[in-house]
Amino acid sequence: MNVRHVKVEYQLTESPNVLPSDIIINILSRLAVRSLCRFKCVSKPWRSLISDHDFVKVHFNKAFEYKDVMHQRRRLVFTGVENRSLYFSYLDEFINRDVYLNNRVNNVGDNGLVTATELAFVYSIERDILVSLICYCNGLLLCQLHESKELHLVNPATRELKILPRTPKPYRYSSLCGFGYDHSTDEHKVVCGRININHGIEFCVYTLETNSWRVIRDNFNCFECTKVRGIDLNGELHWLMHKGEYEAESSVIVSLVLAKEEVREIQLSPEYSIENSPPIELGLFREWLCISHNVDADHDQTYNEFWVMKEHGVKESWTKMRVSIPYHKLSHSGFWTKTHDLMVIGERLLMYNFDDDENFWDLPIRGVDKVGIILIYLDSLVSLSRNQSKRSSKKTSVSTYNACITICFPSCIFLSTWINLLHSLSLIQNQSLKLTSHTYMHCYIYSF
Repeated sequence: MNVRHVKVEYQLTESPNVLPSDIIINILSRLAVRSLCRFKCVSKPWRSLISDHDFVKVHFNKAFEYKDVMHQRRRLVFTGVENRSLYFSYLDEFINRDVYLNNRVNNVGDNGLVTATELAFVYSIERDILVSLICYCNGLLLCQLHESKELHLVNPATRELKILPRTPKPYRYSSLCGFGYDHSTDEHKVVCGRININHGIEFCVYTLETNSWRVIRDNFNCFECTKVRGIDLNGELHWLMHKGEYEAESSVIVSLVLAKEEVREIQLSPEYSIENSPPIELGLFREWLCISHNVDADHDQTYNEFWVMKEHGVKESWTKMRVSIPYHKLSHSGFWTKTHDLMVIGERLLMYNFDDDENFWDLPIRGVDKVGIILIYLDSLVSLSRNQSKRSSKKTSVSTYNACITICFPSCIFLSTWINLLHSLSLIQNQSLKLTSHTYMHCYIYSF
């Protein structure tokens, strides 16, 4: 994901007894979404700051600047195997236990079950319907509830849910679907498409910020799309398609460039061959596009082969990787640590070390025997409200925020913790910050 650095600017006349505005913003941008949602209730100026379009982007980008913030916000979200429940888990908290950091265990027992929380509010109206996870982008999930034609955008961190208006074309089922972010216009776009063998691909593009659909057509001809869900990477949505009905050599990656809303082809490696092997699947391997399939070596050993595109769009950058685990269906979840990658093996999860085939372990989830669709996403403040999504044209004086900061921090946070944090931030900003004991003590006046 391309990270853009955004500076939030405010007018203020700073007093020596209050915190500088950039320190305030730096502190808040490191906090969890749940805390910031509570802080909106402190005052109108704080609500305005936390809802500000530029601050939302600064807060989201902070996860890519600091690993501790990334681990705090990264979540595993998945459905049950029957797609009747939607769950999330803070997997980093679980994996960072000493037993895993020391790599001493290959299998976990009852005391090592991953804890998952059900996102029941997504389907609270009709409890027994099926839910499909389609895509993720900037903290938002694109879901579809079966028994209805509507698509839903969900922000699990803020518990917002938005039902998208019907597409201008009466698609009962789409050949392809995706969700991405257009950096050129600062807009989130949902894409649905239908393949017409004779007339190419017809796309319907929904823009969250305008709450409207548009129809675009492309003359790219193909026979079928191997998977409905598009892969979002570098401002493009990707699908693996076949140009012919029987010719395996006709497989190609088709991407929709969101900024130009144009279709382009990405060729597979000339060394790649899928003869006498199961159908290939397009996905993400860490931060790269990848294709994967099973290979039967000498008819006595099966392994999974990954082809990873190390440089996006460059055919010569395809690199082959192999996983020597005898499972029929294996894919990358999008989650990885310094030493291990979270792999999806059929309906189970497994942590695997690509540098050591013997270093892996199962990752069972408490109360969920089998998993269905799996995505990785980051908590964010991105709003589904049309008004709040717009850029704020009026900036509130930060002197008001300074007045609030002395009373708004939760009483559960130890005083010494905040002193250390503020001093570190002042060093990071290369500023001299004079904090008196009088300033610190004000942090305890207000309690949540």
